[in-house]
Amino acid sequence: MPFAPHQILIASVELLMLLIGGWVLARAIALPELRAAIFGQNRIVHWNITGFEATLLALAIFFCGMIGQGAVLQLVGPLFVEHPDRAGLEVALYGFGFHGIALLAWPAFALGRRYVHSDFGAPPPVSATARKLGRRTLIWKSVATVILALPVLGLSSAAWSLLLRSLGLSDAPQDLIAVFGAVKSPAVLIAMLVVACVVAPLNEELLFRGVIFRFCRQRFGRVFALIVSGALFGLLHGNLAGFVPLSLLGVALALAYEHSGDIRVPIVAHGLFNLNTTIVVLSGLPSA
Repeated sequence: MPFAPHQILIASVELLMLLIGGWVLARAIALPELRAAIFGQNRIVHWNITGFEATLLALAIFFCGMIGQGAVLQLVGPLFVEHPDRAGLEVALYGFGFHGIALLAWPAFALGRRYVHSDFGAPPPVSATARKLGRRTLIWKSVATVILALPVLGLSSAAWSLLLRSLGLSDAPQDLIAVFGAVKSPAVLIAMLVVACVVAPLNEELLFRGVIFRFCRQRFGRVFALIVSGALFGLLHGNLAGFVPLSLLGVALALAYEHSGDIRVPIVAHGLFNLNTTIVVLSGLPSA
């Protein structure tokens, strides 16, 4: 079956990104100074927080999301039972309910923390001001993160799929990918894109990189933090075929946060990665 012009263009861009990412990674392996420049920096400021507080914050984010998801689906979900794009609407509502409401845990935690510490007669611990990059630097570092991650994710996804098949296990992708490809309504598609490329990356990066990785990095060390935050990120998506590549994506996003010191870099990179995946799916090209 011949490819359409837009498919050829998208496939060419994907191939170019894979080649660039693979070339840079190969040079990083061969050149210690380049490897140190990319992977040897830790610019994350110290976070003055206890283990109990970090655990409480992570649980608050999760439970706020679960409550929000259930409430939104109960209140609004029945209205779209007969809609032709019901599955897409449910995904959008699920995302807005879970990830959007989960963000409310942050101001609630800040207020509660301030109250508890002031009640004991001492001011609350103050974290150092987070590092903020300029807009251009933020964008190119985010784009670079995606390009460097793509060849690793592609190879790991192929190898993991082969292993699952050899074990007789399913290597079917997430249902969300099929839902994106089946949506016909532009409004529903836009809502799903907002969730996938803005709301979900914001909430997930604040949780997995901003809380779990950051806390584990300064308390237990780099390797432990990368493995734990990456594995939890892969498990969250609930898909066996995506576990290894998504875990490695979590590691790549954590390294980007560590290298830049700006939590916005993994947030934007995560959004760009999801957008890239969505474009490939909508184009009709096979995705990893």
